[in-house]
Amino acid sequence: MGAVLEKIENSEAYIAIEVAPEKFEQGLEHAYRKVVKHVSIPGFRRGKVPRPLLEAHFGKEILYQDALEYVVPAAYEEALTELNIEPIAQPDFDVQEINEGEPVQVKVRVAVKPDIKLGQVEGLEVRIPRLEVTDADVERRLEDIRSRYAQLVEKTDEPAEKGDVVTIDFTGYIDGEAFEGGSGEDYSLELGSNTFIPGFEEQLIGVKAGEEKEVNVTFPEEYHNENLAGREALFKVKVKSIETRKLRELDDEFAQEVSQFDTLAEFREDIRNNLVLVMEARKKELLKQEVLDKAIAATEIPLAESVVRAQIELMLQQFAQRLASQGLSLEQYYKFTGSNQEEVENDLRPEAERTLKVNFLLEKLVEEKGIEVSDEEMNKQIEEAAKSMGVDPEQAKQNLAGIMDRLEYSVKMDKAVQYLIDHAKIEEYGPSQADQAEAEADAEAEAENNENESDTAGNE
Repeated sequence: MGAVLEKIENSEAYIAIEVAPEKFEQGLEHAYRKVVKHVSIPGFRRGKVPRPLLEAHFGKEILYQDALEYVVPAAYEEALTELNIEPIAQPDFDVQEINEGEPVQVKVRVAVKPDIKLGQVEGLEVRIPRLEVTDADVERRLEDIRSRYAQLVEKTDEPAEKGDVVTIDFTGYIDGEAFEGGSGEDYSLELGSNTFIPGFEEQLIGVKAGEEKEVNVTFPEEYHNENLAGREALFKVKVKSIETRKLRELDDEFAQEVSQFDTLAEFREDIRNNLVLVMEARKKELLKQEVLDKAIAATEIPLAESVVRAQIELMLQQFAQRLASQGLSLEQYYKFTGSNQEEVENDLRPEAERTLKVNFLLEKLVEEKGIEVSDEEMNKQIEEAAKSMGVDPEQAKQNLAGIMDRLEYSVKMDKAVQYLIDHAKIEEYGPSQADQAEAEADAEAEAENNENESDTAGNE
């Protein structure tokens, strides 16, 4: 048995493996013992047909497939060790014509790590938008919280408005016939939430409690129920009650009720601090993606098609798992979206290729720059994992014992990204908070000035 590395091209190794006749004979004997259990020939009990008779009756080729499956994987593994090759995808085997008594020739094509020559990854010019937390951001967040804690107050004589919550009974009709799934009782609907068919909620604005209303709508063409898609429908609606949201006063009492703080000022400051943390995380992610894109563009990273295919299949499996968590299968998704597996795989390809290029790039960076992970850094990771798991560090270390190599790999990749960021030329664009405040002040002053001029003209 022997192996020869013929070439490495486009991140794929081409290997010629020769299986000696005596080794292939062992495979044939193994195949015979497997096949004979299922063969019957008159005059012999099942499983007792001699091999020469079996081969004469069915042809020797009946054993070839099982024999190859027995000897080729072992020969392939031996070839990888002999040639010092590390595959990163499943191999493609091509068995040449088999001639009795002669070595079996097998051609193998297998993806290997691409031979990457890093480009100029120091000094990458990166531009990201300037991100700052403004007073307006804090107030918007505070108003969101205020809206969430709004009290529902019943309307008796006033008409329904956008944002009100109506309780309704309804029955839907198509061509004068009530249709399945088109009715409900005591249904609570927030007007403007866009949870019903387009046009339904808007037609309830202005109604009063106790009134009945006929609502005409058209189901969207892409509606999930094919029997209703594109159809016109009439809904008879009875409005049983209307509730409106009454916002709370923004004061210390409100802050005490919805937070751990005693004053509204303290609550505002906490909101600002949290927004800053979110903004910094977003900024870090933007910077990471930009610097990676620049580094990839500066480095040639060939990808074998088999590796890309494997990554696409992995992503498709992950997508199927996410759908399953929502009670959907891939087949249902294809039906609802009018797509198919080929289209979804084509959509996934750019992301798959980028993910692979990022991984290969960072691995090369770790190798060339000698990036290592200290015990202190690993202990920090374990402590953070312990906190998230709600256990002490020693227990976390035991829980993570089987994946410590993967954890170390992840830390190295993060450090490689940080290396690119630390050595990049970063420019932030867009107005600063001070510039925004000045522009707003100028706009207010101009508006006031225009108003004064208008008043003067009017007096004249």
